[in-house]
Amino acid sequence: MDFILEFFFEILFQVILYGTGRVLIPALTLGIVRGEGFKERRVPGNSSYWRDKKGLVLSTNATIFVGVLFWIGVAIAAVVYFNR
Repeated sequence: MDFILEFFFEILFQVILYGTGRVLIPALTLGIVRGEGFKERRVPGNSSYWRDKKGLVLSTNATIFVGVLFWIGVAIAAVVYFNR
């Protein structure tokens, strides 16, 4: 039962964080940079970003990292707001 719960939360958090990053990256960069798609073929190598025909692309891990930073910022803002 523990494995199922852990798997569920891992998938849930990754979907939320990845989705947040996919929305934020183009919005913050005015469409110049985008996050890697689910079915997108990644460029060989261990790079966090690369360029394709449409522009600059961030890897899935970098996209998730942007989502993590956003939600950490939201949590900090909520704590500051409610503890004033």
